[in-house]
Amino acid sequence: MPTMSASRLLQERVLEALDFDPLEAAAIGVSVNQGIVTLRGRVPSTELKLAAERMAQSVPGVRAVANDLDAPAPAELPPDDSQLAEAAANALTWYRAVPHDTVQVTVRDGWVTLTGTVSRMSERGAAERAIRRLRGVQGISNAVTVSDEPESPGSWQPC
Repeated sequence: MPTMSASRLLQERVLEALDFDPLEAAAIGVSVNQGIVTLRGRVPSTELKLAAERMAQSVPGVRAVANDLDAPAPAELPPDDSQLAEAAANALTWYRAVPHDTVQVTVRDGWVTLTGTVSRMSERGAAERAIRRLRGVQGISNAVTVSDEPESPGSWQPC
């Protein structure tokens, strides 16, 4: 009976290590060359791709793993309008240069509309800057008005 080569024996051990649910070892190709294991095929998730890599690395005799498994990219869905509205309202609250109690937010299809009244033009611009880089913002309509009331002397505050 011929003896199994070291690479073939290591390949069998890696395949055994990969044989667990929900990972289907049959969907994973394993090749070995001088202790370097290459995993190929498709798995249902990034988590299972990483699990297969860890399982292969845990087999004695494996020097390195090339993880060439394909997995679907995690879905990075943009926030829905209610999530975006909440994030925008929070951003206005946290941004000190915005009088958040006088600026309102409306979101529709990722477009943010700012309304309300502020006392300075700088506050109007700050409201827009506060939400400009939020994930999911498709555009901004800044309808915030600046009141006609003159500022009292000494009331200037840095943004």
